[in-house]
Amino acid sequence: MNILYRFILHCPRFYQTNQRYIHYLSQANPIRQPKDLVSCILNNIIYHDEQIFVCNKPPGVIVLDETWDRKIDITNQEEEEEEEIEGKSSLKNSNPCTIQYHMPQFRMALKWDHFFPCIRTPNEPSGLLIYTQNSKLHDDIKSTAMRSFRKLKQPYLTFYGITTAIPRKLEDSHHIMIERHMYNGQYLSYEVFDASSNALKQGRIYTATIQHRTLSTNDELKVALVEFKTTTCTWDFVEIYCLRQCASLLGDNKYWNRVKLVAGIPMYINPIKHKIYPAKQQLTKHVRLALDLYGQQITCPLHLHLTDFNLPKRFRRQRAVVHYHARPFPYFYETLERLKLKFPDDLNMNKPFEQQVDQEFEDAINR
Repeated sequence: MNILYRFILHCPRFYQTNQRYIHYLSQANPIRQPKDLVSCILNNIIYHDEQIFVCNKPPGVIVLDETWDRKIDITNQEEEEEEEIEGKSSLKNSNPCTIQYHMPQFRMALKWDHFFPCIRTPNEPSGLLIYTQNSKLHDDIKSTAMRSFRKLKQPYLTFYGITTAIPRKLEDSHHIMIERHMYNGQYLSYEVFDASSNALKQGRIYTATIQHRTLSTNDELKVALVEFKTTTCTWDFVEIYCLRQCASLLGDNKYWNRVKLVAGIPMYINPIKHKIYPAKQQLTKHVRLALDLYGQQITCPLHLHLTDFNLPKRFRRQRAVVHYHARPFPYFYETLERLKLKFPDDLNMNKPFEQQVDQEFEDAINR
């Protein structure tokens, strides 16, 4: 009997026919219904006190629907006013799949009157999400990040990403400019190499400094684990930067097809000139086998994690000094193991993130 049990347990095909097989990547985003969003976020708390609320956002969780307030052109001044309003109310955002929609529940759970975003992780990547109820602290953090670190090209955000190719350069750094256009209800970013001063002032073109270093590679599968340090987490800057290195991120279904093989050599193709639009990412046969995606109808989540937000004391009149850190989720480590990639030992990052459940928040949700 024991021999038969071991055979069934260790024979994947036989075992999967007798028990429903759940792919690990399909569980990367644990939210199945909008009502689960609040409990999911509160179960992934990293730190909170009377002023700051820090959590680890799963991949694909929508923080704010970018398109809801873009029906008319708005100026930078109006954007600042909009952000202040956002901290005080749930706005007009009626998408129940967004964190913004559920702000009343978060206020009740934390017993906060206001929510001001200090850093908002984009929808597709996972990682740090930081809010405060103190408007002055919000202004101090924003001012330090935007006017000190970003203006002086000092990266203060750290991402970890898994790429579907080995970057052209193992280490590199660039200051890049990006503009966005609406296509089929979503914003798409494009790198530009020339911009007028008016475009920069009016916010039509956004600039950032990004640097990367390759932490681990698999020469057989042609994949890599890469660390990115940036001065922004918006406008898909990391994804666009990866195109420079001809190494798109695993799970990037927006921009991966802008890199084409020309005579067997990967080349970045002008997406506007050749009308290249988003499509489901096509992985190599060996990568699909390694991730057990062969024949599976699964959309791979974006393997990009915002792991570190650090504003150390560097400037004389610096208004805020903060540092928060979030480990990647278990699915990220599972992918690393399957692709035979690993964090360097000196980073001490080889232990997966563990969820923290706060009983007080659980009781508030259930009430």
